[in-house]
Order: sequence, then C-alpha cells, then structure tokens
Amino acid sequence: MRSRITYWDLIRVVAMLGVVMNHATANALAKMPTTENWNLASLMICIVTPAVPLFFMLSGATILNSYKTASVGYLFKHRLIRVVVPFILWSLITMIFFQLMDSKLDWNVVGKSMRMIIHKPTLEAYWFMYPLIGFYLLSPILKSMIDHIDLKILDYAIILWLVTNFLIPTLSHALPNPYGRMLDVYEMGSLMFLSKSLGYFLLGYRLSLVKKDPITPLNNVLFSFFILVIMIFINYLNYEYKNIDIPIIGYAPAILTPILASFNFLFFKQIGGTASHKESRILAYIAPLAYGVYLVHGIGIRIAQEFVHDSDFISVFGIATIFSLVLIWFLSRIPLINKLLT
Repeated sequence: MRSRITYWDLIRVVAMLGVVMNHATANALAKMPTTENWNLASLMICIVTPAVPLFFMLSGATILNSYKTASVGYLFKHRLIRVVVPFILWSLITMIFFQLMDSKLDWNVVGKSMRMIIHKPTLEAYWFMYPLIGFYLLSPILKSMIDHIDLKILDYAIILWLVTNFLIPTLSHALPNPYGRMLDVYEMGSLMFLSKSLGYFLLGYRLSLVKKDPITPLNNVLFSFFILVIMIFINYLNYEYKNIDIPIIGYAPAILTPILASFNFLFFKQIGGTASHKESRILAYIAPLAYGVYLVHGIGIRIAQEFVHDSDFISVFGIATIFSLVLIWFLSRIPLINKLLT
C-alpha cells in the first residue's frame, strides 16, 4: 500500500541526517591522519555536502509558499518565537553541558557567551541559525515580492546569485595566477548582493513551483552520481596536492554544491508520493523533531565521542542521531517544554 506524504517531510529528515553526519565526519577529518577511514570520511563529506543547502531550500519552499508569511503579526507572535526561543535555551544548555564535560563550569564564561550570542554562537554548529533568523525577519518582504514577481525575473535573480556567489569565486580559486586573481571581486563593489544562504532560500521556493519533472528520477540519480564523482576527485586533489585549493565541499562557494542540492531537492520532490504507508508514518513522525535535533545534535556527538573514537564517525553519527531523536521526542511529549525546546 502506498501513501502520499509531503516531500517537505522527506527533505526535512534527509537534511537533518545529513547535517548530523556532516558534523560527525568533520570532527573525524580534523583529527584523523590520512588513513583508510579518513579517506572514507572525506568521501562522506562530499555526499552530505548538500544537507545544509537543502535545509535552507526547504525553509524557502515552506515559508514563501505559506499565506501566513505575509502577516508581520504572525511572524512575531508565532513563527519567530518558535525558532528563537529554543535556539537561545539550547545555546545556554549546550554551553553548560560542554563546560561540565570539561569539568570547568564557569558561570561568568557562560554569562559572557550568552550576552555575546548576537555576535557569536555558543556552538559553532549553530551558525546556520543567524541567516535563518534573518530570513524569518525578511520573509514578509520576500513574500510580498515573490507574489508579484514574474518568474523570469526570479530566475534571473537566481542565475545572478549562482554566477556571483559560486561560479566567479570557484574560477578565482581554480584558475592559476594571474588569471585567478583577476576574478577576485573588489569587496566594496561586489555584485554579491544575495548571500549564499538567501539564494538557497529563493532557490528552494523556485524549485517548489516546478510542476513538470525536468528529468526522470533515474536520470536525476545518474546526474547526481556523476557530480559526486567529480566532487570526490577534486576533493582528493585538494588533499593530495597542497598547491591545489578548489572549493568543492562544505559551505564554500563551490559551483557544484547548488547544482547537486537542486538535483537532490527535485529527486525527493519526485519520490515524495511513492513511500509506503509505513514509511510515510515514520517520516511524518520524525519530521517534526528535525529542528530540535539540529539544536541538540552537538550534545549528542559529544556524548557519542565518550564511547567511540572520532575515527569511527559512523558510530558517532548513529549514537548522536538516536540520542538526539529520543531526547527531542521525549521533550516533545511534555506540553510546556515542547513549546520551549522543540
């Protein structure tokens, strides 16, 4: 029996798992020597590179497609509170937790970090919250614009974003000097009027409007695999030859990242209606927990590292994911806590 689920739930869960794997693997890459596991971790980083872009693309698709987004009152009374309050509370909890794990709880340090939270996150993994909150604040303006904009103009904006934020910086790194330096754009006169994150926000909305599938799911998988092979090869060259530095993974301005993320978004959009009834129920159950998992998975990774070595990043990922899901599920069962922390 097949049951239709929203592809938003599918992307939400996939992006959540990708972010946890990204951070579990990043720790391994930072500490391990060049071993077989290190190479596997390097490969995995390429695979999960679209996770954060997918998160921003999903935010754009859901927020800009909602009629409630036009209401500034709804933004401040409901939507912004549901994002900001858990972020602040988990920032405090995470700060205290990490200090306790290091056996050096200092309330002065905790207080200073919380007072400076607008300038710097208490945990590096929380960086994504800053552009996300900015999107929420801009969302009524963006909603008003996109509701009255010709899609060709929106496509033009996205193409301009891709060229200025990804293509030019990638060529600047890839080309040998002096040609590469010729593409270093003067910061004060830059055309990069759309940040990487905001562009993904608009890209997700635009792809959500695609009615006719541009390619079949099978061709999507083949194209995605081809892009991944290129990314893995270039990433290998970056590590093998230190004089080569072509941005290709992570959140760097790599031109292949938004392309792969777009293929992924369309693929999950295509298969969103083909899940079995059981799969649909599991996804629908896990998807609402995703935001809480984003906020707590740093704690989960640290706990996992108490039991397994960083090099075993798959086990770190598994333990952190299960811990985070169980904790957020439990907290979501408590009415008041649910509003504050999930």
